[in-house]
Amino acid sequence: MFRIISNKPLRLFVAACGLFPVLVLLYAWKIEPDFMVVRTVDATVPSLAKNRTIVFMADLHLPMRKGVEQKLFRELGRIRPDLILIGGDFSSYHAPTQYSIDKLNEIARYGKTVMVLGNTDICRSRQCIYCFLRYPQDRLATIPGSILRNQVLDLPDLGFRIVGLDDPVTKLDDTLVLQPAPPPWYNILLLHSGYKLTANQIHRFDLICSGHTHGGQVFFARPFLHRFDPAVDQQHVSGVFHLDKTVMAVTSGVGESFLPIRFGVPPEIMVFHLSKAISR
Repeated sequence: MFRIISNKPLRLFVAACGLFPVLVLLYAWKIEPDFMVVRTVDATVPSLAKNRTIVFMADLHLPMRKGVEQKLFRELGRIRPDLILIGGDFSSYHAPTQYSIDKLNEIARYGKTVMVLGNTDICRSRQCIYCFLRYPQDRLATIPGSILRNQVLDLPDLGFRIVGLDDPVTKLDDTLVLQPAPPPWYNILLLHSGYKLTANQIHRFDLICSGHTHGGQVFFARPFLHRFDPAVDQQHVSGVFHLDKTVMAVTSGVGESFLPIRFGVPPEIMVFHLSKAISR
């Protein structure tokens, strides 16, 4: 007859080992995706007539989680930006188009809003923004701000030129539009994914804003993103990169795609504080 020796510390250890991955999964599913962070970037721009603030976000994949939505609107109300940039993928494959339009209208109440389309905004479902844009003109009036599709928008009151590139993932982009304005304009390139940009194209702009990568959504997936999605620039997965005189901002996004989890890559918005040079 064998006697099983009771070892309470060992049993507790085994139970903890089994519970740990469950807790990690719950955190990645329910906690981190609902905790949005604000990444702040300061820059000196001598050509500006006055200090300006830009809020950049991408990959909303509406509907947003409740905590993220509340903090987003709270931060927009606090910051009151001069310009709001949205780098595409504001819709998802299942959310009704009108719902997405209503949320974009809410965002646009906080400042001048300029957007480009992402790959989830350009799909064959009639629930996508791209299809919505092809509907009769009277419905287009409900779309807030400016949606740039290989277009240039000059904002002389702000001193900005914005070049909006259509989504390169769907091969609807036209790089011939990449023509910045001469000084003293502050040139901004807004696009969903920047993986196709050449060094020459990058250096034409003062600020480049893109998304698409989600930062990998989980930190240990970042080194392998390009294997799963060729439209990812592995050198610039997410963050703020200073490439000579150009600032390239790749946001990890607000929402999630494929799997509703985030781990080590919380949702974020970026806030750019552009200040005049200090006179001496």
